[in-house]
Amino acid sequence: MLPAVASCVDVARAGARDDRAARSTTAPRSAIVPRMEDALPDPELEAPETTTFRGLVDGEEVGTGTLTLRTDGERELVQEIQGEAFGRLTGTVETRFRRRSGVLLAQSQSIELRDKDREVFTESAAFRDVQVPQMGGDISAYPREMVPAPALALALRVLPLAEKAKFVPPVWLTAIVHWPLDVRVEKREKVAVPAGKVDAWRVRLRPSLVSVAQALDELSATVVPPVIAHVSVDGQRLVRLAFPTGPARTDPPGLIEATDLG
Repeated sequence: MLPAVASCVDVARAGARDDRAARSTTAPRSAIVPRMEDALPDPELEAPETTTFRGLVDGEEVGTGTLTLRTDGERELVQEIQGEAFGRLTGTVETRFRRRSGVLLAQSQSIELRDKDREVFTESAAFRDVQVPQMGGDISAYPREMVPAPALALALRVLPLAEKAKFVPPVWLTAIVHWPLDVRVEKREKVAVPAGKVDAWRVRLRPSLVSVAQALDELSATVVPPVIAHVSVDGQRLVRLAFPTGPARTDPPGLIEATDLG
């Protein structure tokens, strides 16, 4: 769902918890949420939540899908994405979190993409109780606060969003690569989607390069098109996601928007 985030894979490094990544902003200090030192809060769902979406490229509808949050017993929360596109592609992404003492710990993820009856791509990952190589030659566990990229919808569902708030979670991209993501709430505004008119937080997402160099981070902010999410104020459901389909500003825009909030 976030190609602009995935473009960081080639330069990824383990700098997700660098203090500077949480402090580089022109917003008032009182509006800054410190770097994420703990995992996502558990929403303690009373019932499954399903949002239906449609996907567009350059204004033309190319696919549909659903995003469901549900508990699996008392110890796990599951986010499942199912979708189809271009009349031939189907895919699923299942991300599981361990529920522990009021927080969510990324546990595992599986991805499958099919072209008609042919399997195109599969990937599975385990995040808990494992040690993985890091930049610099070390080996360690994944950060406790890490969020797999497909589960950013869940992160936006549970983070304490407020105007000018900022979060810098380490986001898992692929293989053993995770990278800090700059998440900033820009403002509160009305947005119209097929599911209706929604009072929403406008949230900007882009890779953070502060741990590499402040100047590089500032340059990337002007060069790399951001991903813009709209999250409903009531219930914090992701209702709209605008994203670049490629690295160039001339690439057509992509859009995912809610058609039904269940």
